[in-house]
Amino acid sequence: MEGGAAGAGASSNHVADPDTNDAPHTGDEDEVAEVDPEGRYYRYTEVVGRGRFKQIYKAFDTQIGIDVAWSKITAEPHHLSDEQLQQIVGEMTKGLDLEHPNIIKCFECWEDQQRHCINLITELFTSGNLRQYRNLHKHLDLKAVKRMARQILKGLEYLHAMQPPVVHGDLRCDKIYVNGHSGEIKIGDLGLATLIPLRWEESEQDPTPEMEDMQKDVRGDIFAFGLCMLELLTLKQLDPQHCLEVPQLLTQVPDAEAARFIANCVGDPQQRHTASQLLDDPFLQVRKAPPPEPTAGGGPSEAAAGEGEGGDSSNAGEGQIAIGKLRGEDYNFEFQGKAREGKMHFRLFMTQVNDSSAEGANPPVVRTIDFVFDPDVDTADNLAAEISEEFALSPTDTEICAAALREWLAKDMPGSDSNQ
Repeated sequence: MEGGAAGAGASSNHVADPDTNDAPHTGDEDEVAEVDPEGRYYRYTEVVGRGRFKQIYKAFDTQIGIDVAWSKITAEPHHLSDEQLQQIVGEMTKGLDLEHPNIIKCFECWEDQQRHCINLITELFTSGNLRQYRNLHKHLDLKAVKRMARQILKGLEYLHAMQPPVVHGDLRCDKIYVNGHSGEIKIGDLGLATLIPLRWEESEQDPTPEMEDMQKDVRGDIFAFGLCMLELLTLKQLDPQHCLEVPQLLTQVPDAEAARFIANCVGDPQQRHTASQLLDDPFLQVRKAPPPEPTAGGGPSEAAAGEGEGGDSSNAGEGQIAIGKLRGEDYNFEFQGKAREGKMHFRLFMTQVNDSSAEGANPPVVRTIDFVFDPDVDTADNLAAEISEEFALSPTDTEICAAALREWLAKDMPGSDSNQ
């Protein structure tokens, strides 16, 4: 592949030349097992994941200098025909044109006719898939599950809005990947729905009509998303073959609103909600803390100063107000925070940046957000991500929010035992 970023579709669907894709003599032959036909990606021997039909290796992009994942789908031992391999390649290469923050980025895909296998280069996710991640972290707050759900639905919304709609067809928790340090969620394994009939054959199970429809219609993806939500909330591993268990499992969901939300995903296909409708569901909305009592003063800083004065005995045992101003890319931020009952209650003023000197310029837009930081379940990055999701902040402004929260929370929270 000549130059170019690891972008979509640049002469990516090609047949490997067996004379050019052996490991080069780089002095580290013990690690490098294979190189792609263009000489850009180096596959190492280290296995980072396995699936029923594929094995995933750690690899390296020599042009950008980043680690990537190299997946191999081999004809044996599944007895895949050349026609099936070509069909899988055709489906997988559609992923090269997809650009969305909640869809795994695919860089390159090709069929190796000599080795009778398919190779796919994608982003590398170090925390594994969502099923592994959930099993590792048994105590997951409902708030975190909602954040995961929003990201999955945004990916599905993007796929389903394409013309024609892209149907994943095999969405499960082990097809969704996690970056544990940031909470980032991405849908992967597009194109592997072609192999589902082989899974049925190996399990000697007859597919239900619901299972067959999942590959054909976007409503099948929504049903599968509902199963993912059930798995996250009940810790019971669920795949489409468990669809008959859904009514009973809904009774095991501890939160009534969550159960209602999932029922909208797995109910009658004709009445099933779309990804866009589910994103607007009240269950997934960011719930803000009630605003603090109004105080004297004209602007945010004056109100904060008034509250920060220590003359009000009703606030005994509470920490003092923390105030900070930060200049961002699209917004200027002003935070106020006050500790109460072991939690930090924040008020954030976001003032949109515009050129006030321009002729006819409108007054800047000011948004006010009230939220609570609970140290038992929240992180600065997660809170900043929720604000970013709601107001479509730029990556720069999102990081500014997170950095400010991290700075304050790294110190002893006002109102903690050490400050009383």
